[in-house]
Amino acid sequence: MKLKAKSVLQVMAVVCVVFFNQTILADEGKNVIVFDQICEIVEDNFYDNALVKERLLPIKDNFRKEIAKTKSSEEFSVLVNQFLRKLKTSHTSYFTSMDPEFYQIGSVFWRIPKIKALFNSKPVKYPSLGMFTEKIDGKTFVSCVLSGGPADKGGVLRGDEILAIDGSPYSPIQTIQTKVEKKVTLSIRREIDGDVKSLVAIPKLISPKKEMLHAQQKSIRIIKKGKQKIGYIQIYSYAGEEYHEALVEAISWGELNQADALIIDIRYGLGGANSSYLNLFNNKVPSIEAFGKSGNKHIIDSQWRKPAVYLVNGKTRSGKEILAFGAKKFNLATVIGEKTAGAVTGGALFPLKNDALLYLAVEGCKVDGKVIEGVGVFPDILVPEEIQYSKGKDLQLEKAIDFLVQKLSK
Repeated sequence: MKLKAKSVLQVMAVVCVVFFNQTILADEGKNVIVFDQICEIVEDNFYDNALVKERLLPIKDNFRKEIAKTKSSEEFSVLVNQFLRKLKTSHTSYFTSMDPEFYQIGSVFWRIPKIKALFNSKPVKYPSLGMFTEKIDGKTFVSCVLSGGPADKGGVLRGDEILAIDGSPYSPIQTIQTKVEKKVTLSIRREIDGDVKSLVAIPKLISPKKEMLHAQQKSIRIIKKGKQKIGYIQIYSYAGEEYHEALVEAISWGELNQADALIIDIRYGLGGANSSYLNLFNNKVPSIEAFGKSGNKHIIDSQWRKPAVYLVNGKTRSGKEILAFGAKKFNLATVIGEKTAGAVTGGALFPLKNDALLYLAVEGCKVDGKVIEGVGVFPDILVPEEIQYSKGKDLQLEKAIDFLVQKLSK
């Protein structure tokens, strides 16, 4: 009986090993299939055939061999993005459901049938703390806090180092996807080698488009400096007319109507802006003075005719860069901050066999004959950005305020 039992265990062990190996082979096979699909999409749709032939085709087989060795979706994602980065082109990335961009960009293209089908024809929503983060020297820092979002309400500041969420290493989706509408504890460090602080926030399941529009509206404020009133608004996404309409509304009869000068913050988030949005500064559109029987009067004016600043940095991308380019070229507004991302191509979204997404540059772009892709827009006034442990301090915003106060005083 003992021999039989031992034999059974040995057989079971062999079966488990075979099953495990078959599972790995199956996963590896799927990864190769998806990689081949990505290569086919790139070769058929990328806007510059010469770049594909020069930068991707010579390394394709080597990457395919490495892809076959991947044991997880994370390894596969890293390798695929390394492969795509060889094109050195914006709007070209591989996203999975563990990436915020999967939902943010997916919501922009949602009306396309294939993208809608990926989300089961339901509006795109994702678990969010309402903040953007970036890796700097191997550490995760908060680069932007969305106004009125969970992180903002929880006291998170720009520059905070995120150490963990509920004791687990930080991942923007994975660490909160099962904790929507529940309190989570963020372990943060606000100073170099400082004490670890605990902050409590409640993640929300929300549409990325609605999240960014709500944050934009919550960002509106008047900054008083002496006798001057400086209006401020941050546009986190310009991928939709509703964002510009909200800006025009705030200027026409909202809180920004009485400001002496205006700061439009287009750092971080998504691009998508239409160049026609620069008509905001067109002084040749008449204003209207309306009055009624009582004699009360009010001005209806959808144009901004006072001093203005666009705040930009290395995360200002795509259509937002076109606005900065036009504002600088035609002296419509002063551009303050850092050089923009140099990410101005036309992107399209492709669903993949593993339910991931390929974002791909399918059109090149020139702005008034100038190529901005890979170049960016240099600001009128350069102000280097400091994120790490900044405790919410924003040197670029402070410079914009001081500049406008001085301009108004003259």
